Amino acid sequence: MVAQKKAKKLRVQADGNRRYISVPAGRAGELHNYLRSNRVSSSPPEPAFTGMDYIELPKGVDLGNVQTLLNAWS
Repeated sequence: MVAQKKAKKLRVQADGNRRYISVPAGRAGELHNYLRSNRVSSSPPEPAFTGMDYIELPKGVDLGNVQTLLNAWS
């Protein structure tokens, strides 16, 4: 039996005034499109050297709504 690694739950993160989502690199484009299809503006994914990409959220975005969308996204 192979143990499956549980996927880390995505959440909106903050660094000063910056709000962003850290997402596995292979799924960042898909998440960006999902957010935009749900009327959430966001920057295109920015690659990092950690295997994660970052999607920047604009100032004034409804963070509760974004988190609800993240919880529903699989």
